[in-house]
Amino acid sequence: MPPLTRTPVTIRDLSAFADLANVQLSHDGQFAAVTRSVPCTEANRYRVTVAIGGVGDPLAELASAADETLPRWSPVDDRLATVAAGRSIVVRTLAGPEPVPLVRDWPDRIEELAWSPDGAWLLYVAREPVDRTWWETSEDRRPPLRITRLRARADDVGWTFNRPRQAYLVSARTGAVTKLSAGGHDDAEFGWYPDSRAVVFVSAREPAGEGSPANEVYRQGIAAGSAAEALTGPGYCYGQPRVSPDGSRVAFTRMDVANFPSVTALCVAEFGDWRERDLSASLDRDVNPDWRATDGPVWLDDTTVLALVEDAGRTEAYRFDTAGAVPVLERGPRSVTSLAAKAGTLAYVTCAPAQPPQLVARVAAGPETVLWQPNSTVDRELREPVPRSVPLAAGHQVDSWLTLPDADRWQAPYPLVVCMQGGGTQHGYQWSHEFQTLAAAGFATLTLNPRGCAGYGTAWMHAVSGPEARQPGTGWGVDDINDIAEVVRHTLGSHDDLDPARVGVMGGSYGGLVVTWLLARSGLFRAGWAERGPYNLVSLAGTNDESPWFFETYLGRAVTEDPAAYWASSALRVAADIDAPLMIVHSEEDRRCPIQQAEELYLTLKVLGKPVEFARFPGESHELTRSGSPVHRVQRLELLHEWFSTHLGPRARTETGVR
Repeated sequence: MPPLTRTPVTIRDLSAFADLANVQLSHDGQFAAVTRSVPCTEANRYRVTVAIGGVGDPLAELASAADETLPRWSPVDDRLATVAAGRSIVVRTLAGPEPVPLVRDWPDRIEELAWSPDGAWLLYVAREPVDRTWWETSEDRRPPLRITRLRARADDVGWTFNRPRQAYLVSARTGAVTKLSAGGHDDAEFGWYPDSRAVVFVSAREPAGEGSPANEVYRQGIAAGSAAEALTGPGYCYGQPRVSPDGSRVAFTRMDVANFPSVTALCVAEFGDWRERDLSASLDRDVNPDWRATDGPVWLDDTTVLALVEDAGRTEAYRFDTAGAVPVLERGPRSVTSLAAKAGTLAYVTCAPAQPPQLVARVAAGPETVLWQPNSTVDRELREPVPRSVPLAAGHQVDSWLTLPDADRWQAPYPLVVCMQGGGTQHGYQWSHEFQTLAAAGFATLTLNPRGCAGYGTAWMHAVSGPEARQPGTGWGVDDINDIAEVVRHTLGSHDDLDPARVGVMGGSYGGLVVTWLLARSGLFRAGWAERGPYNLVSLAGTNDESPWFFETYLGRAVTEDPAAYWASSALRVAADIDAPLMIVHSEEDRRCPIQQAEELYLTLKVLGKPVEFARFPGESHELTRSGSPVHRVQRLELLHEWFSTHLGPRARTETGVR
C-alpha cells in the first residue's frame, strides 16, 4: 500500500475551516473587505472578523477585541464602517488611527448597514421591541403576550410582531442618531437614492397580505417628517431594492407568492412609469438566492445590473440589461456566493466541493486573482465528486454528484450515503465540511437534484406541488421520490465499487420528509437519518412560522377545507411501511418545522415496534446545521457518523488487508 501523505478531514476540523461573506469594494475599486466566520468549539461561538487589503494584494484581518461584521466602504473616500459586537458602529480609515466609535452599545442587534452616497450618513436597521420592559422582565413575571397578527414569529428570530425592524440614521460627522422608520412597521433591505435624500426599502403594510410573505417596495425621504410612499402593489415578495446611478429606476428581486413555488426573479422599474420588467425571465432561475451573503443587485451603469443566479448545481454571476442576461465569469465546477463590483473591478467569493471559500478579484475583465485563501493552511485531503447527468424513464435527466472515499484507506465495495437537500435549494458545486467528513470516514456520498429542487426553473419546482395547486403537480412523495430512487439504482448499477446492500439516506427539512418516504416506498436503504422534517402536514399547517400561506399555495387548499390533501403528502401516513432503522434529529426551538413533527413520527414508529431513535438538540432552531452552536454541530456530526458506521460499516484498509 502506498504511503498516506495527507490527513483526512475530521469532525473537529469544523473549527478549522472559515466561511467568507459580505464582500465589499471601495469607491475606486482599489480595496476589498470581506467577513470571515469560524465556528469555535472551545468558546462555543462564531468568531467573525473583517479582512481588508488592496485588490491584487493579500488581505489581512483587522485587529479587534470584538467580532466585526457588515463591512461597508464609504462611497466617497477610504473610510470603512463595521458593526462591532453586534451593537456598535465603528469607522476607520486605511491609514488613520484606531477605529472611531460612531454608535456605542445600541440596545438591539444591528442587522443592516449602508452609507449614503455622499458619505454623510450611515443607515442601520435593528429590531426594536414595542414594549422593552416586557423583554427585560424575567420570564416568570412577564404578562401574557396578546397576539392579533396571523404571522407573529420566525425561525431563528423568535417573536417578530412585537419587534419590527426599524431604520435609523447616524451622522458620520457628529454621531447624532435620528429614527427614520415611523408607524411601527417592519422595514428592511434599504437602498439609497444617488442624491442621498431618500431611500427605498421593503415593508409589509397591506392588511390583505398579512397572511403571507407578500410585501411592497417603499420610497421615503430622509428629511424629518417624510412619509413612506408605496411603489408597488400587493401580491409579490420583494427584496433588495437598489436605485440606478442616475436615480431613474430601481432593481429588485421578486417572488410570485400566489404561484409559489416560483423562482425569485430580478426586475427593474422606472420611477416615472412603474412597469416591472423581469430581466431574468429568459433564465427562469433564482436570483440572489442568499441575500444575507451578498449586498443586493449591483448597478454597473444606468442600464446594467449584476446579480447571482442559481443554475444546475452552480451559483454564477450574470449581467442583466434589457437585451437579456449574460454570464460575466467563466463557468466551471464552482459556486459564487458573494459579489461586489466597483470602478471596473469585481470581487467575489468562490467555493467548490474540494475548495473551501476563497476571495477572488478580476480587474477590467482581466484574469482572476486570488486575493485571500484563509483555508489554505488547513492541510487536509479533500475528495472531488464525479458529476453525472442521469437519464430517467420519464424523459428528463437528473444531475448527480458521486464522491468516493480514498481507496488507499478504505476497502471497496463502499457503503453509500444518499444526501438530500432542503426545500427550495440545490446540490452541486458547493463546499461542505460535512460531506468531506463522510468521505474521510469511508462512505461514498451521492447528492442529486430531483424534480422539486431549485436551479432548474419554475416547472421543475412545480412538479411537487399538490394536484389542486394553481400550477399543479403530483405532490410530495411521488415524482421526487421516483427520481431519487431511479438515480440511486442507476448509480449502484454503474459502479462496482458501491455496495447495494449498504446504502443509507439522510436529509433535513423537506429532505427529512423525503427520507421517510424513501424508506417506506423504495426498499433501497438499510438505514435513514431524518432531520428537522415536516412529517404531518395536517398539524404543521397551523403551527409553523410559514403558516398558512406556504401550504395553501403548495397544495392549493386550506387545511380546514381539505385535510385529506395535507394527509396525502404526509410521510406519517406511510410510517407503518418503514422497516429500516431511522434516526430522527430535531431542534427544540425549531419554528419552521416545530419539534412536535418529530415527536409524532417517533411515537408512531415506536408504537409500531420499528427500530427508531430520537435525538433532540436543546436551544437550537431550524438552522442547527448552518448556524447552530459549534458544540452542538460537532455533537451532531459525531452522532451522524456513529449512526451510519453502525448500520453501514465502512471497512478500513491496513498494511495487511481489511480492518
